[in-house]
Amino acid sequence: MRKDQIKTLPSYYEKYVNLAGDGDFMNELMSGGLQLFIDNADKLEALGQKTYAEGKWTVQEMLEHLMDTERLFQSRCLRFARADKTDLPGYDEDLYANNARSNDIPLRKLLSDYRLLRSSSIAMFSNFNEEELQRTGTANGQEISVLAMAFIMIGHPIHHFNVLEERYFGLI
Repeated sequence: MRKDQIKTLPSYYEKYVNLAGDGDFMNELMSGGLQLFIDNADKLEALGQKTYAEGKWTVQEMLEHLMDTERLFQSRCLRFARADKTDLPGYDEDLYANNARSNDIPLRKLLSDYRLLRSSSIAMFSNFNEEELQRTGTANGQEISVLAMAFIMIGHPIHHFNVLEERYFGLI
């Protein structure tokens, strides 16, 4: 399915969906977002713990944030695909980042973990049919579809990589 088939998407997430390619979400999930980080691992390692401003995330913290978000979205997708109508809470991304010890984990280990996580996402989505992908649920007070979350998983890392290009790579 393609992003123009998304029926339920809170406006906050449009920026991430718009960054995803126009192809089938499974193809985009296999090649999008995460691959930017893998292809630029040397540059990311050269950044080390540098940030463009006090209080901003390091590359490792950013990667951990992306994985935390994908894990939470996996859970939401599974629940909504199974027609679970429980209102799910949001999460405090800064709280997660502050308690993750991301800077103690080597960058290449985080990239390897992210690759495994993405493989898990691909496996999960490959078993959903069109009806399940269009199912919706409520998370953080907003209704969203499983398909929308798949495209957010694609565009979210692209968004953060763009931040790295715009604000971090000049620090090398």
